[in-house]
This record gives sequence, C-alpha cells and structure tokens, in this order.
Amino acid sequence: MMKHIIAKTSNSDMIYNSIGEIIGDTPLLKIPSHITGLKNINVYGKMEMMNPFGSVKDRVAQSLIDEVLPDAIEKNQTIVESSSGNTAKAMAALCGTYGLKFRTITNRIKQPEVRQILQALDADIEELPGISDCPDPNDPDDSTVMAANLAKREPEKYHYTDQYFNEENLHTHYRTTGKEILDDLKKVDFYFGFLGTCGSSMGVGQHLIDNGQETELWGVVSEAGHYIPGGRMQSELWEVGFFRQSFFKGILSANEQDAIDGMLDLNRHCGILCGPTAGATFSSAIKKLREIDENYAHANEPVNAVFIVCDRIEPYMSYLQQFRPELFNQQQIASDPSPLKRIANLTMEDLELANQITPENLKKKLSSSSNLRLIDMRGNYAFTRGHIEGSVNIFEESLKHLIEEGPIFGKNDDVVICCPQGVHSIKYVAFLTQQGVKAANLKGGLMAWRQAGYPFVEAPNLESQDPFSVASSQR
Repeated sequence: MMKHIIAKTSNSDMIYNSIGEIIGDTPLLKIPSHITGLKNINVYGKMEMMNPFGSVKDRVAQSLIDEVLPDAIEKNQTIVESSSGNTAKAMAALCGTYGLKFRTITNRIKQPEVRQILQALDADIEELPGISDCPDPNDPDDSTVMAANLAKREPEKYHYTDQYFNEENLHTHYRTTGKEILDDLKKVDFYFGFLGTCGSSMGVGQHLIDNGQETELWGVVSEAGHYIPGGRMQSELWEVGFFRQSFFKGILSANEQDAIDGMLDLNRHCGILCGPTAGATFSSAIKKLREIDENYAHANEPVNAVFIVCDRIEPYMSYLQQFRPELFNQQQIASDPSPLKRIANLTMEDLELANQITPENLKKKLSSSSNLRLIDMRGNYAFTRGHIEGSVNIFEESLKHLIEEGPIFGKNDDVVICCPQGVHSIKYVAFLTQQGVKAANLKGGLMAWRQAGYPFVEAPNLESQDPFSVASSQR
C-alpha cells in the first residue's frame, strides 16, 4: 500500500510541481481575546480552509486516492465515493489531475453551489434524494452500500474509497493534521472538532494523546432537528465506523443560528472567510471555554485550545439565505419582521411545544379520522419503495415553500408529518402549529413505524407528485 505518492520535488519553498503538494501544512491562527471573551485560554483556529480545494477533506481525498493511484491509472478506473460536499470536490479535482474520472453516489446535495462546482469539475453525480440523511450500512439502498456494491460488481472499472470506514481517513489526520498542531503549539489543552466522518477529530485527538498530551477532546454535533453542513446529530453517530463515545470528554451541540453566529464572528472580526461548520465548532468551543476560563486564572503556562476551520464561505450562500435571510434583504425584513414566516426562525422552545403522535396512535387514527392529512417528506424514490398507506408525498423543500407562503390546510384538517427519524419533520409541525393548524409529528419517524411492525405499501415508480396540486386539493 502506497502512502503519500505526491512529494514536493522543487528546491524552492514557494514553487510547486503539482496541486497535491500544496495540501497540508496549514497555519494556526490565534483568535483575539476580545473576540473569544476569554482571559486565560488562548484559542487557535487550524486553517484547513487554506488547503487548495478549500477544506480539511483535501488531506483525506489525497490519501485515499494515493492508496490506489498506480493501479487506478493502469486500469483507468473511476474513483467512487459517497460524498455530497467537500470530499467529493477534492476527489473530483485530484482525479482530474491524474486523468481519472470521479463519481459520487450520495443523498441529496443540499448546497446548490456544491453541485455546480462538481458539475464544473466534470464529476459524475448520482443523487438519491429519497435516501435519509443518516447513512445506514445495513440498508441495500443506502448511498454508501450502493457505492461499495458498484465497485464489487465491476472491480476493474471502479474503485470505492470509502471515507466512512477506510481507516486511512483517521491515519491521515494522525500523521499530518495532529502532528502539525502539536509541532506548532507544543501543548494542547483543549481540542474541538465537528463530527462528520469523525476522521479528523479522532485522528488528531489520538496523535495528541499518543504524544503525551492531556488534551480534553470535545466533539460538536448538530442539535436534533437542525442542519449544519458536513456534520451529524448525536443520534446519527452510530453509523460512523470511527466514532467512539468514550474517546471524547463530551459532545456539544449547535443549531443553525449558533453556526451562523460563530461563522459571522470569524468572517467579520477575524477576516476568516469560513463556512457554518467552522462557525458551529467555534461557537460551541467558546461557550464551553467561557464556563471554565476562571479555573486557569493562575496557570503557570499558557493554556491552549484548538478548533478546526474546516472550509470556506463561498459554497454556503444558499445556506445563509435559508437560515439568515435578513443578511440579504434588510429592507424587506424591517417591514415584515414576523418570525412566524420562516421555519429557520423556530426556537428550541417552539420545537418542544410541537405535538407528537406515536406509531400506535397513528395506526388508530388512520382508521378513524376522515380529516387526516398524512404527509411523507421523503423523496419520491424512498416513497415509492415503501410508505404508510394513505400518505401523500411532498418533498421537504416543496413543503417548506408551501407552508411558508401561507396556510395550505383547512381548520378541520388533522395533519401528521413524517420523515425517516422524526427529527426533520418536527420543525414543520412546530411551524404549522404556529399557523393555527392541528398538526403532529410521527414520533421516531418511519423507522419507529417499521420497528413497531406496522406495514408499508409500495407505489408505482412515477414522477414526483406536484406538491402545488396536492396542496390545492387539500385547501
């Protein structure tokens, strides 16, 4: 197995012969204390956004391709990965430099800017919009399983790099990112990493531990029902092969607004043009460190904390437009400040007030309520494979558009909304409740329905229903 095929061949410190030589050796930037609000703890951002393709995933993409590069070139293989973001971008760019093709098999790409970048890089994109955001290695229709099976069926044509379970993901960050941090700081007291594949957090953390550091390792995840690009909710970490709960001192959570607040602090006050994932990590780190800052008032040596600035701002303009629209339309927001017009304005208190219905009670309601409107938010692919009888398929983005425009259900309608695990649908239930609609969330989602032993029905493989027609029929 080959490691690090790309090596700098020029004698100059500033002349490079291939783009891969520029990956890594990113700087640590100290965040000013007037930004962190900390008196006794120094905070440093590891500037992974300065990698050539703009993210921490550049390192892993290079290493995973390095592993198979000679064989892949000889066979003219297509490199296959399951990624909807930074790993796919880096792999597509690197494959292009070797004359190889790249294919990503993934769930829905939520950032249109990412899709456009991949298209510009001539990547082969296979999106499975009906697949849950939670990859399931036991589901034959899961994107990671489909990618692995494609390579197994045609091993001469495809190679699957498998960022979720290939331990080179961990080892790359152990050898490079972790070593660079420790070489620069010599002493790391706290490390904060956003948890996606968990490769960077666990690789860096293991390097620090193995080299005598007594570092507190903290993971950061999305709050339940909230979306932060590149990361997971704590309930989803079970499917990641690298994750070990005991490895971390604790797991912190952030929502979309935390992520954007932290991001804007770094953007506007530090000149760091990072994205919301870095913002979530920074925001969570600062909250935790402020709780314990006074404990180090009399420390004999500097106390250092590090977080990963994982990628750049440019691919996330649509994310900001969705969750912080007032950044782009100040005049409209000033004249129409109602927080009930946008799902992104919901608070955790709003979500806690949303009604829940158990699978058992929904089963009873299906046979007793003539006004029941059961909405399945998944994509058409998943819906046709199996859904609750009597449900209507309205894809999440369409449902969001419809209900933010105004009430679409009658006052006598009994609305139940479902998604795979009940964590996305609850936002829509909370929003409808604020519109005065009688709505409930299927508790535990369709997974709970299946686990209760209740049936699904299949539908013909038709084109997605027109949600506007569906909504009109339900007014």
